[in-house]
This record gives sequence, C-alpha cells and structure tokens, in this order.
Amino acid sequence: MKRFLKNIITLSSVILLFSCSDDFVNERLGISGVAESAIIISPAWEDDYYQFRCEGAGNAEYSIDSKPDWLRADDNSGRFINDLATIHCKAKTEPGFSKAGIYIDQMLITASGKKYAIPVYYITEGDPSVQVNRTFVIHYNNYNNQLEISNSGDGILLWDIVGMPEWLTVDMNQLNISSVMLGQGAAATIPFILDAEKAAQSNSLSGSITLQTNDKNTPYIEISVSADLGTPNLNLFDNWLDFGSSETSKTFRIYNHGEGLLVWNFEELPEWLSISPANGIQLPYSSSSDVIFTCDRNQLEPGLSSATIHLKSNDPDTPSYPVKVSVRVPGNPANIHTLEGNIFDVTFDKSTNTLYYVAGQPNKLVAYDLTGKTVLYEIALSKAPTSLSISEDFTKALVGHGGMISIVNLINYSTTKIYELDLIVFDVEWANDGWFCYTQANSSNSSLFWINADNDETYETILSSRSLGTASLKKVPNQPYIIASRLNVSPSGIFVFDIDAKILKSYSHETIGKIWFFDENKLIITGISDIIRTTSVTEITGSHLSSTSAIGQLKVTDYPYITWWADWSEPAHSIWAIFSYYLHSYYPPVAATIYQFEDNDYTLTKTYYYDNLYQPDAQTTAYEVEAHYVFSNSSGTELSVLRKGKDNNNWSVEFLPVEL
Repeated sequence: MKRFLKNIITLSSVILLFSCSDDFVNERLGISGVAESAIIISPAWEDDYYQFRCEGAGNAEYSIDSKPDWLRADDNSGRFINDLATIHCKAKTEPGFSKAGIYIDQMLITASGKKYAIPVYYITEGDPSVQVNRTFVIHYNNYNNQLEISNSGDGILLWDIVGMPEWLTVDMNQLNISSVMLGQGAAATIPFILDAEKAAQSNSLSGSITLQTNDKNTPYIEISVSADLGTPNLNLFDNWLDFGSSETSKTFRIYNHGEGLLVWNFEELPEWLSISPANGIQLPYSSSSDVIFTCDRNQLEPGLSSATIHLKSNDPDTPSYPVKVSVRVPGNPANIHTLEGNIFDVTFDKSTNTLYYVAGQPNKLVAYDLTGKTVLYEIALSKAPTSLSISEDFTKALVGHGGMISIVNLINYSTTKIYELDLIVFDVEWANDGWFCYTQANSSNSSLFWINADNDETYETILSSRSLGTASLKKVPNQPYIIASRLNVSPSGIFVFDIDAKILKSYSHETIGKIWFFDENKLIITGISDIIRTTSVTEITGSHLSSTSAIGQLKVTDYPYITWWADWSEPAHSIWAIFSYYLHSYYPPVAATIYQFEDNDYTLTKTYYYDNLYQPDAQTTAYEVEAHYVFSNSSGTELSVLRKGKDNNNWSVEFLPVEL
C-alpha cells in the first residue's frame, strides 16, 4: 500500500482536510526552504525506504538535525542525488495519535550549510471502507473519463492502482495527489487517459482495473473497464494501386466518415513495398489522411508483380479492407509465352490440356501443350483461317478460311480435303457421321449448309421464315443438336437444328450470344451471363417469343456484364469468365481481370489479375494486351489466359496459378 505514497508528493498539491495533533511543531526559524515532498508513514507499515526532494540540494551530503520522537531512522545522514534523497525509517506507535487521522510534523536537515524542513505525515488508518463502481467505460474523446472513489468508513482510506490495461493510464496532470488519502466521507475522482491506438490494436477493448486499498474487508477490487471508440466509418476512393511500368510512389487516402475515432494500420506488405505512415488515427468526420506507398523496383522480376495487403481498422463493418497493389517491370517473365501468328479461333481439349488454335501471319493450325508450355505440332494452311471446329474425338479438324473449308487429320497432321465454295465461310461445326455444317459471312441468307466429309454429299437447310445470315455454330456435346445465334442482329435468336434430320427444330426470338456448356453439358452459360438448362432450348419445338428462363447469373455487381469467354472446371467446381471490355459498356468491368464463380450457386469467389502490359524484350516498346480466352487445366490448378495486343495482332499466353 505504501508504494504509491512513497513517491514524491508535491506539497502545493496537498489539501489538508484532516485535524492535526496538538504536538505539531513548526520550527521555521533559520529555515532555507521547505522540501518539495513529504514523508508519509504509518506505524502499521514495515520499515522501508522513503524519498524527499529539496530544490537546490544538488548532490550534497545531508545530516538530520531533528526529527519527531516517533520516527526511527537507521542513519542520521545521507546524500542527495539531483535534489533527491532517500532515508530508511519506520514510525513507532505514538499513543497521542490513536484517533484515526493524519498528524503532521517535520524533520529538519542541513545540506551544504542550508537548513531544510521535511514535512512528515503520521497516519493512523482506522477502519476505512472503500466505495467505487465495479464497471467503467472510457470514451475515445477523453472527455470526463473519471472514476469516482469514496470512503464511507471510520478511518483514512489509502488506495493505489496495481493493474490496468496497457491502453489505459492515469492522467497525472489532472489527478489531485492528495486524493490517495481519503478521510471519512471524502470522495475523489481518478482521471484516466485512453490510448486509442493501443486499444484498437489490442485483441480486446475491455479489461480490468485493479485497486489495492487498506480497507480490511476489500483489500483488492476488480473494476471492469471497456474502451468506447465510437462508430468510425472507413472510406476509400480506390482499392487498387497500380504503379504501372515506371512509377515508384503513389498516394493513398484514408477517410473517416463516422462518429468515432478510426484507428488503422496496414498488414501483409511484400518486401518490395513500403508505406509511410503504416498506421494512424483519423478523427471523426475529418479530412483525409495521405499515405505514401513506395515501390522498390530493384527487388522485382520482369513482368507483373501484385500483392493484396490489408488495411485493418476498428470500423465495425469493415475491420479488414483488402487493397490490391500491382507493378510491372519490363521484360519477358517466366509465366508468359509469346504465341506466333494472329489467332482467329480456338478449341481446348481439357482431358489432355491441349490447346488447338488457327492463326494467320503465318497461316497454320497449332496444337499447343499447356502443361509443357510448348508447341506439339503445326500444320500449314494455304489461306488465312477464320474459324475452327475439332471433332468430339479430337481426331480431325475443320478450318474455315475465306471461300474454302479444309479438313485436317490430327493423327498424322495433314490436310486431307479442301472444299472450295462460292461464298465466304463465317463459322464451321462438326455434326455426326462425317457431316459438318457452315454459315455464310456478311449475308442475310436463310440457309445452313451441310457437307459429308466421307462422301462429299451436300445439303442445304433453308429457313422459310427466318434469316440465319452471319451466325456462330455450337454443337451440343454428345447430343444430335447444333445451336446457332446471329451476330450483329438484335435479338440474336436461338436456332436449334436437328443434326440427324438437318432441320430447324426450334427458334426462340431472344438474344443468347456465345454459349459454353458445363456440368456434363446439362447447363449453358450464355453471352449475356445467364445460366440456363440445355434442355430448355433443345427439347422445345417451333417458334417462341418468350425468353428462356435463367436459373442463375454470373454477376460482379447488381447488374451482369456481357460474357466474352467462359470456362468450367469440374475439379475446382468453378467457372472462370472474361467479361466484355468494351469502353461503351454501361457497367465496364475492371481491366485485366479474370473472375472466378462457384459452379453451384454462381457466387463470385475470387478475382485474378493478368498483366495487361507486355514488353517481350528490351527492344520492343511495351504495349497493352487484353484477354480473349481463358482455360483451366484438367486439375483446375492453373489458368491459361490468351492475350492479344489491344492495338496490334500480337498474341501471348499467361499462366496463372489457381488460388485453392
């Protein structure tokens, strides 16, 4: 209990509310000064060391000239150190001081020829009783953060704080030091200061204040304390910082729009990124705080480097806010490979991780191993290709190019037939039993054309009431149907052809765009990002004006984008999508982004960022690229993103690991 009382007590702060003994002696004659502190002692306490301070004493030796008879000191001399002296002493019981109270006397010392009076307080504790609330809430603005303590007993209450959370301190500038001794019926307040930053960064905004008292019935008191930081609201104008290919510094602004103290800090920084300041406190409804991000490019390899750091705060709604940081270093990184030629169409065999594509400049059909990241073989084509179809058994290919169609054997890598036509081919698709079909480019004609590659037999499906024109074709895998949809016509229409009968089975007057099958071909992803059942278009007949019912949508915001390309992975239970990147889109998607959706409820689970700036070597000026295709490998552990130069016909493939 004496620990707190042994500290230096400034006399000017002591208010004497207690009666004094008649034996109090005031010997002031010849005194050079009164000590700035007092010795407070009780006969109930064991002997101990006590300190007192005398201004101007410096490091002088001192001797005791006189002291109260009841004060026993081990030595009658000592030394000051920087005006501070220590004495080892004990109070003997003084019969005249038996009544509870504080009795004031003095000790006279001499140091360097000067005489000083040291106040000595003899305390008879009596039977005090502490009264204090067992709960306490401290507020972030530190306004009126005071805990009241009082003495309802018959005696002198002494108290001390022996424990409290690290984010809490006593405001010594506001504390009346004499309040550590409370007479009967007296009360005082203990002012506290909240360290909001420590509180926010701790694991808990609650704790305990432990009081030690000389109340015989309550020597220790636990007071539950909690910090109230208000209701801050973290606001950011951007959650993606891109250093591009040359910048090394970016400014990031943090706003607090709430009614409370916002305490924030950044975590999970990569080695190449530094932040100043990395933490801070933002006042309620205040202006922004600027944070400087600095990128050390010397630590980075060529290509795109990115990291997601987290802005942690005490915002109850957003305790952790992810911030994407990206930087590009010129050069050809290991995960990006250049693809020769201008790619027009692709097909992917997921079972073997083989990508088939046709390209111009030079004209060829290429089989590319996405596992080994190398070309398996190339087949030269006589003309620039415009479309590609691979048979379901991956043994032969159809290539449409201009006014001709080539048939390529994928076993011996040779062109086996060329059909020269009197029209420009737009799209081609394998059917069944050697048959394939094709549509005409830049036309409003109403025919779907057929050829049997085994015997060269031809057939024309003429639509009497519908214009097919420039239409893309897609066979339903392992089913006798081909689905066609028109380009540059609204609506695109859904044309379903029966392969065996070579007739139009049904037409739906709605827009579907491109289509991708998944879940054993039972479901379709449409170009307008709807999820529909395959049977909803293949099992109907005749013409329909009503829209096909969607069972889900791929959405990043409240409104769906246009799906430019999609791919499904059964092992990963995921759909990956590239959304339309056209600038006139009303809800433009984030650039350089691949979206991952769960394949059951179609919720967005992750976003992947590819490098949309490419500089294959030091001699080439960096140029912007856009993703046109994305494929997941057979195990669903890696993505292959086919990118084309935005303002040129250069292609490359970037490999991204799937985050499991």
